[in-house]
Formats: sequence, C-alpha cells, structure tokens
Amino acid sequence: MLMVVDVQNGFITPSSAHVVPVVARLVDRWSQTDAPVVFTRYFNYRGSPFERLVGWSGLMDAPDTDIVAELEPRSHGPRTHLLDKTTYTAFTAEAADLIATLGVTDVHLCGIATDACILKTALDLFEAGLTPWVITDACASSASRHPPQQVHDSALMHMSRLLGAGQLIDSVQALSVIGILAA
Repeated sequence: MLMVVDVQNGFITPSSAHVVPVVARLVDRWSQTDAPVVFTRYFNYRGSPFERLVGWSGLMDAPDTDIVAELEPRSHGPRTHLLDKTTYTAFTAEAADLIATLGVTDVHLCGIATDACILKTALDLFEAGLTPWVITDACASSASRHPPQQVHDSALMHMSRLLGAGQLIDSVQALSVIGILAA
C-alpha cells in the first residue's frame, strides 16, 4: 500500500513543494499495479490541541485543506481511498480497519511532514506489527519555526534509529519493490 499523507495546499511551502511531482510519479506507477493507494487529509479545528498548545490554527478551511491540484484527480479511483484525520497519525481506527480489510502488511509512506505526520504514522504502524517504509525523497517538512531541511533530516535520523535504517528507502527503491521501473 502507498499512503500519501497530507499533501494539501496548506502544507505546501518552498521547502515541501519539491515532493509533489515525486509523489505524483509514485501514485501513477503504484496505480498501474492495482495496489491500493490511500490519501489522507488533515483537518484542524477550533480548540484543537494544535491551536491551544502549539498556537497553530492552520488547515481549518478550504482551500488549505484541499489536496494539491496536481494530486487531486489521482485521489479518486477504484483502488484509491481517501481518509480524513484530525491528528498527527494517519493510522487512525478507520485506516487500521481499511488496512485489515485489504490484507496489507507493508505501508509505504510519503507526503508532508516528515517530522510530524510521517514520523507518527510510521511509529504507529511499527507498533501495530505492520511494516512501514518511509520514502525519503517523497517526504518533506513544512516547518516554519525551525529550518525545514534540518527538521526533515532529524526526523529521518530518528526513524532510522527507531524503525531500522532499512525502512528508509527512496522512490526508485519503492518502485522496484512493487516491480515497476522508475522511468
């Protein structure tokens, strides 16, 4: 399964925009195999922990909550699923049910943000006995309070330690796993 985490207008910054074409290429090639693709959308809300504790009130309304235009048409299809969430993790109860229904054991993660939703989802999948794969060149940080590339790199370092270095792969490796050559 390919899980595209929160590639939404409100998370696109100069430091994260470069992953959109990489994610689009992954989705296109993944879909050719008839393997499931899941898109997630994050929705913030008034009084959320993000607003109360972090002081962040973004992604409460469209167009910020919309999947980016390049990916939006790809988020609909016979083996494509769209899940909404209000937490860091994309491994919600709805996602867990979907993964069980589909018989999935391995989840390939890409999207935004490496240091938040990707990290939390990967750890939750790991702790649930599933196998997370983080596609490093298809993830980015949209951090604004710290240097985004440093935050991204730090998150990858933590995941390498917590999940195993072999669970961090690039898009070429991810496509080879499902038998598709990266063109």
